[in-house]
Amino acid sequence: MINELMVDIETSGDKPGCKVLSLGAFGFDKDGQQVEFYRRFDAKSQSAQGLFDTDSTMTWWQSQGKEAFEEAFGGDTDPIKGIADFKQWVMANFRTGRADKFKVWSRGIDFDFPILNRFFAAFGFNGCPWQFWQQYDYRTVANLFPVIKSAEGNLLKHSALEDSKAQMRGLRAFYSLTKD
Repeated sequence: MINELMVDIETSGDKPGCKVLSLGAFGFDKDGQQVEFYRRFDAKSQSAQGLFDTDSTMTWWQSQGKEAFEEAFGGDTDPIKGIADFKQWVMANFRTGRADKFKVWSRGIDFDFPILNRFFAAFGFNGCPWQFWQQYDYRTVANLFPVIKSAEGNLLKHSALEDSKAQMRGLRAFYSLTKD
């Protein structure tokens, strides 16, 4: 696997415009080396940009235990700095041009990507550092090939970085199953 990235976010809602609490990314860069990115964002500063919480998601977070809640809501990274860091990290590690066969994955193409695009726009950034046709849905792969779920081995749930690593382990298992 070369030039593939798995992203995961933790949020305070379930639709574009909600607060992004953390962003984790794990992948194999343009040289096939493992690289990772993780930022925990300051949730309070996001309200000024019109980003919101949803009651159902906040209730869910409160039921996840003190450690998970503190991990999710304890971030102090300024969103502008964190987004800039992420975009710079992607550009430094991945080739995202039309001919580069770059793939970016998330668990649910209709969740992470639209929320990230809205989050980036709220802080003056022009969307994600890839094109829509480079986005792939890991959830579909996992549902079609349930045997890969055991390959994930996620030890720390609700951590965007650990979730992205676990999902990439599952994706690698999928690739090994489908190799010619």
